[in-house]
Amino acid sequence: MQEPLPVDAALPALASARYEALAAALARVGLQGARAISVLRYNPGKRCTLAVVSDTDRYIVKLFADAATVLAVSTVHKVLAGAGLASGRGPTVPRLVGLDTDAALIVTEMYAAAPATELVERGDADRAGRLAAQWLRAAIKPGVSLGDPYDPPHVLEDVQRYVRTIGSAAGELRARAGAVRDQLAANMPPPGYTDLRHGGFYLSHVFDLVDGPGVIDWDTFRQGPVEVDAGMLCAAARWEMYQPEYERATQRAIAVFLDEVDDLVDPARLRWYRTAALLKFASHRARRGAGDLAVSLISDAEKVFYGTLNSPASH
Repeated sequence: MQEPLPVDAALPALASARYEALAAALARVGLQGARAISVLRYNPGKRCTLAVVSDTDRYIVKLFADAATVLAVSTVHKVLAGAGLASGRGPTVPRLVGLDTDAALIVTEMYAAAPATELVERGDADRAGRLAAQWLRAAIKPGVSLGDPYDPPHVLEDVQRYVRTIGSAAGELRARAGAVRDQLAANMPPPGYTDLRHGGFYLSHVFDLVDGPGVIDWDTFRQGPVEVDAGMLCAAARWEMYQPEYERATQRAIAVFLDEVDDLVDPARLRWYRTAALLKFASHRARRGAGDLAVSLISDAEKVFYGTLNSPASH
């Protein structure tokens, strides 16, 4: 059974309601036997993620607006494979099945495993934190210049946009968000050693493969210090696991993660990147009308920046 797919002129694979380009591309990469297609995530005009089931296997198909993105993401997979991080045994990225530049899509394996968010939900926050830390430690290996730079000046450009969004969507939060932005601007850390980073390192992108983590969704890759991904993981956990019943477990996962990577990160630089990431998620929630959560995330940003948000793993 096939779920209805969107029609999107900006995505070559979805430009026609008959989806000829998608069908032809799937056949070219060997998935002509696909018997079910469902939409996992769709960002109109930019990307669409599909789950494709064949007779024996399951795959992730990511559709983009241009071939350049497909080639860039496939290069990331190849670089990580060269570093021994695509073996299928954790820590690993998904196996690259194929790509098609005409239809601007890339195909990877789909993990039959639980994401770290599910581990937190079922009470195994310690393992969630350790899996994320295991990936961060393993990802020090590549040692390549790949991706757009994400040093403090580039981060501040994003922060300016987050604050504008917060101010437009929730005017009562404008001053608080702006004050955090001003503190970030006045206290920019040195860039630090830069390397390939995930860029969207969320708990939901980390899977429990039993022998280690599998990390998906590499289309936000960038170049930056390790604190880019460490700070993002901590901030994203609060955004993804916002339900009150998961708050303690989420804080536990963050604390375990931070304990495990303590020797890899600079504390001041980590606080800076984590604060900026919290403003990102506050802007997402403000734009969607989730004012209470936006307030909570801005409060976290203030506490993280001033070093008053403590999550010791022993508690």
